[in-house]
Amino acid sequence: MNVKVWMTLLAGVVVLCGLGSTGLAADDSARLKLKTDKVIVFKDGYGMFVHSGTAVCDGNGEIYLDEVPDSAVLGSFWATSDDGAPISMKAGYGTLTNTIEKSAVCTRQIEILIENKGKECTLTVENKTYTGKIREVLTREGSRLIQPVEYSSFSLDAGRYSNMQRPVNLSLAEQQGTHFVLTTEQGDVLLPVDSIKSLTIKNMTMTRNDVVTETVSKKRLTLRFDSPGKKKKISLVYFRPGLRWIPTYRINLTEGTKKMAKLSLQAELLNEAEDLNDVPVDIVVGVPNFRFRSVVSPMVLEKVLKDTLAQAAPQIMGGQAFSNAMFSQRAGEFRGDARSDDEGAGGAIALPPELTTGGAQDLFIYSLPRLTFKVGDRMAVHISDSEVPYRDVYTWEVTLKKPDIATAPSGAGVTSPLALGKNEVWHQVELENTTRIPWTTGAAMLMQGNQPLAQELMTYTSPGGIVRVPVTVSVDTRGTASESETNRTLNALNWEGHSYAKITDEVKLLLTNRKKDALDFEITFRFGGKAEAVTDAGKVVIAPFNGADWENYRGSPAVNNSSVVSWKSRVEPGKTFEPKVTYHYFARH
Repeated sequence: MNVKVWMTLLAGVVVLCGLGSTGLAADDSARLKLKTDKVIVFKDGYGMFVHSGTAVCDGNGEIYLDEVPDSAVLGSFWATSDDGAPISMKAGYGTLTNTIEKSAVCTRQIEILIENKGKECTLTVENKTYTGKIREVLTREGSRLIQPVEYSSFSLDAGRYSNMQRPVNLSLAEQQGTHFVLTTEQGDVLLPVDSIKSLTIKNMTMTRNDVVTETVSKKRLTLRFDSPGKKKKISLVYFRPGLRWIPTYRINLTEGTKKMAKLSLQAELLNEAEDLNDVPVDIVVGVPNFRFRSVVSPMVLEKVLKDTLAQAAPQIMGGQAFSNAMFSQRAGEFRGDARSDDEGAGGAIALPPELTTGGAQDLFIYSLPRLTFKVGDRMAVHISDSEVPYRDVYTWEVTLKKPDIATAPSGAGVTSPLALGKNEVWHQVELENTTRIPWTTGAAMLMQGNQPLAQELMTYTSPGGIVRVPVTVSVDTRGTASESETNRTLNALNWEGHSYAKITDEVKLLLTNRKKDALDFEITFRFGGKAEAVTDAGKVVIAPFNGADWENYRGSPAVNNSSVVSWKSRVEPGKTFEPKVTYHYFARH
């Protein structure tokens, strides 16, 4: 019989007819049927599942469970009861045999003959025509393997074996034979089935009952207690991959005397783990420390963790772009403590009434409503809205890289051929978290009304903290930098047998505001050498040698420092800010 025809028509009643040789228990009262009480989803693609159920211990004090997960992290797989832990927990594979009956179309001549036994017919065999009654079809019982495939492909009740990992063997019972007996006026005639060229039967029966034997290899977890016949409430907890949530923000900026931003947070969830049916779901800000997260628990009978989410969405699971630990210092992107002024204090967050939040062990939890969420589904759930104060800030990071010191120009007043590493003034939005909940790291869409401004990464910000989100490079502000040598002292230092010259340079920075409003600027200037004098109340940080400040440096790192100078200034429209820095460095002769 054609396998596709069978798979299309297979939709009958499954009858339990026997147990495999491994002795899987048939006592349904001892079978633990689990429901999912809670799922906790982390941002790194892992989740904690909490299940519970009740069953009655059999005569050996055992309760069994067929819903064994296909992935669980080592040390996270725990089963407990309401009155104490089990004496032992055993996992293994077993077999279960079922029969499936279904009416199907006859696809072989011998099946037509069997189903129409006792009827009058006219048939042609080898150019000779016979008329008579089908007396007997000479057959013997046999079976034919249909195809070992995944059970869920054509199961009548796939939920019974939802955690199956082994294939299912399907064998179709069929009558096998080569001849039949036809009763005619001249007597009984023995005819070959395969030689029939035509067959005419009034009201021909064309269907038959197919019987398929299904041998299922399935997991089983057995819990043993010291109390035969006693009812137990069991909790099963494990940590596994396959679930992830991604935070996304929409930040809508308003303009006015008091600048406020409406910040909306939603969770985008991916499920490649297990079906969730009306289950409470918690999503967590922060990633727990699971040392053995890549090691599979032996209790799930798998060799490796089945991280199907990594296969379903590799571009999302390939890194930790939204980890709270990630923080890129791009274009002056900043995360800091609360502002000292009182602007925007008391910003209230508007949570849906069914949504609550809680914090524990440095992990902050958003409790979502109950969700129905199947494997393969994607879902976006609104978490919160809040209105917080913001301000515009313009940042300029200046990095001057020196070439090979041996080719440094000689003579005072010569402009140094320093390479300007970056000459972009960035417009950033500084948001103050005046709510009572943290902002987790996530993608942020910046809007002003219906006008999109930018999409960027907003980093983790605790309540009371400040975060900066880059918007764009400002075209109406321009920064330039120039450097000149003011002094050179030869043989100023001898180090490790080499003579060094002390070279003093002056750097002039020029920042112009061409906008119509006064702007707050922050400038950060980094260079190789030691700052001596700084104008306009610049703050200086001296650090050890940094190879990133130089190109092809050939001296000793011990003789030179790295310096960072920063300024904050409010520049009126059409005005300029012109700070200066005098510093020195040592160049080997």
